[in-house]
Amino acid sequence: MTPSKILISGHRNPDIDSLASAYALAALRQAQADAAGEYLEYEPICPGILSDRGQYLFKRFGVTPPRECHDVFVRMQDLMQPAPSIHRGSTVYGALKALRSRNLLELPIVNGYGKFVGMFNSLSLLKTLLNLTGEDELAFSSRIIYSSLELICKVLKAKPYLLYNTGARQTFEVYVASMRASSLAKHLPDDRDNLIVITGDNPDNQRAALECRTRLLVITGNVPPEADILERAEERGISVVATALDSASVIRQLKFSMPVEYADLETAKGMIFSPTDRVKDYQKQIMRSSEELWPVVSPTGILEGVVYKEQLMEEPPFKMILVDHNEPGQFLAGVEELPIIEVIDHHRISMFSTETPLRFTGDIVGSTCTIVARMYRESSIDLSPKIAGILLCGLVSDTLNLRSPTTSDTDREICRWLEQKSGVRAADLMSEIMAVGSALAKKTAEEVISGDRKDYVSGEHRFALAQVEEAHLELLHNRREEILKQMQIHVDLEKLAFFGLLVTDAEHEMSQLLICGRADFIRTLPYEKVEESIYALPGVLSRKKQLLPQILSRITYWQNM
Repeated sequence: MTPSKILISGHRNPDIDSLASAYALAALRQAQADAAGEYLEYEPICPGILSDRGQYLFKRFGVTPPRECHDVFVRMQDLMQPAPSIHRGSTVYGALKALRSRNLLELPIVNGYGKFVGMFNSLSLLKTLLNLTGEDELAFSSRIIYSSLELICKVLKAKPYLLYNTGARQTFEVYVASMRASSLAKHLPDDRDNLIVITGDNPDNQRAALECRTRLLVITGNVPPEADILERAEERGISVVATALDSASVIRQLKFSMPVEYADLETAKGMIFSPTDRVKDYQKQIMRSSEELWPVVSPTGILEGVVYKEQLMEEPPFKMILVDHNEPGQFLAGVEELPIIEVIDHHRISMFSTETPLRFTGDIVGSTCTIVARMYRESSIDLSPKIAGILLCGLVSDTLNLRSPTTSDTDREICRWLEQKSGVRAADLMSEIMAVGSALAKKTAEEVISGDRKDYVSGEHRFALAQVEEAHLELLHNRREEILKQMQIHVDLEKLAFFGLLVTDAEHEMSQLLICGRADFIRTLPYEKVEESIYALPGVLSRKKQLLPQILSRITYWQNM
């Protein structure tokens, strides 16, 4: 049994607080579930590319970072079940038994290497068995079969007395020797290399059939052939078998000796899914279809598993916990399709309504890591030094080592507690983080504006605000044109009102804002312009508490102008 999976994610383009709180919360919830005997798996994910500072965070404390994840759309591989399959070369008779034992109408066929051949469907098989597409007088006859002596013996459970070229597959014509021996030759076709003649316990008819040089003699009633009959058959290279079935049963079952891959594999021409195909892209088509399962095939053609229609009517295979955000514009792609069961955040509330209740923990603090650390302190779960260090890193990063105006007394209290638990000084950790690298000095313009970008909606207007921390604001001026050009591309493509990049120098408690977009809005900003498109924001360190409220108020003013 697979445990129910719950993914924990921060906002897109995650900062240290988002990554650290997701990782630490997953460890807490997993420990609580294990203690309660709940069969759950909590997994933290990195919603996007793990930044240099994110890599440093997890390497610093010797833990494996969360896997990078660019969306959480449910894919075929998430629903995929082990594939009950039929091997190429099996008889139709054996395939039908497999369907019956699993109470299914269709199953995939694979070759000896596990490659997908097609879908065996019991309903479409009827057309093959009756030869409904034939245009001659044999169209509804059961006289014609395609098989081999090996498969025929298997289906008839026949005892072989003489067999020649058993594996060769060919078209056979089936006749029953029910007339007198003297008349048998007159009723058989001229081409006798493909004949199967069925006889009962009648040596004369058996001898007559041998004189006609048939391909196979089937003796019913499980009666062994006489010695002279075997001798004649051996001289002529004719195969001889005996079965306990009667003639009517032999005729019926011979049709089912056909190799399964020669049945009408109509479904093979229909939907075949890749493991990475999104379920949402095919859900309507699947629900309208009459099939009950679909093959999931790898790029190399290997059958990986099957997806059942009934699975699409069940709940998604995993649920979500959101940390450090609650606005849909900051969700990882696909979150809206999943049940959100918990939110832990320290930002404004701007969620959509939910169908079922959820646990929402919010507080006016400077870091989501502060809230998660407080959960540890209030629980019976021991906080390890490694996780304490990770939480401390997120706390000092988001509060700029407690200097941001978002910092609360709770942040300061939790910071001291985490220092004790981790054995690391907050100031030292902040210095290490800041020393990891300068985004403006090392990254491309796209990486700079996407690394810690958040999207917002106010009325009819969508806008984006990114933030980087730098020790030297002159780097912004050196790359102004290049970064502005990249921001304008996003404004045009995404139809944004504006795009702003807040560059923060925490040591000197100063930020500068690079902005592009609607000129009539930008003219309303109450900031001093220091260069074209760059504005000085003295004392502004927090995007959430200082910049965003001012931007929202200016949007209201702008809309009412």
